[in-house]
Amino acid sequence: MNAMTDSQVDKLLEDISSIKNTISRNREAVRLILLPVHFRLLYLLVGLSVIGFSLAFHLLMRHHGSFEAIPAITKTAVYTAIVMVWILLGWIKWLKLAESLSKIDKRFTVPYFLQEFFSFRIVHVYLPLLVLVICICTVFVQHNVDFYVIPTIAVGLGLVHNFIGSVTQLRQWLISGYWFLVTGLFLLATGSMYAPLAASLSLGIGALLFAVSGWASKASSEE
Repeated sequence: MNAMTDSQVDKLLEDISSIKNTISRNREAVRLILLPVHFRLLYLLVGLSVIGFSLAFHLLMRHHGSFEAIPAITKTAVYTAIVMVWILLGWIKWLKLAESLSKIDKRFTVPYFLQEFFSFRIVHVYLPLLVLVICICTVFVQHNVDFYVIPTIAVGLGLVHNFIGSVTQLRQWLISGYWFLVTGLFLLATGSMYAPLAASLSLGIGALLFAVSGWASKASSEE
């Protein structure tokens, strides 16, 4: 193999420097878009909704004696409310993301950001993780070990939040990410835990942590 000439080495170093600068610029843009200040209200509502629906199921289970004893029509009503709330939260997330994009450039849209952010490489990080979580949860449900579904979702959310935190270097994503991971692994290790408590402890508080840390970071930056 022939050794590289000085000019080839210089060209390689220039290319590496150019790539690093491009990555740095893109990272800063993504960082501005994903600042916690844009999503703290959303995460506050997510945390409160998880805890609220967990409390609702707790009261229903106490009243009827068990989850299985809750009338089907009551379960359907609660599940319908959950779906409607999550649709509303998804709409809020879309609006918040659109708002953060417009602050950078009026030409930026949510579809454009999703297309650029979920590039070929990143898709192959998210997609396998999503499929893995869905498959594992399906297996747990089929084997009547539903109590493992919540910690599995928590671990998946933890990995996603940590990935975003590592890309953006925003500690708020990492705080929630590690909360989801630690509590999810703890619930997996301890086995069966009261489902409303598990959901509130892991998913609910994890979302509230993000909201609180988002407001705290805003307050500290204004001082």
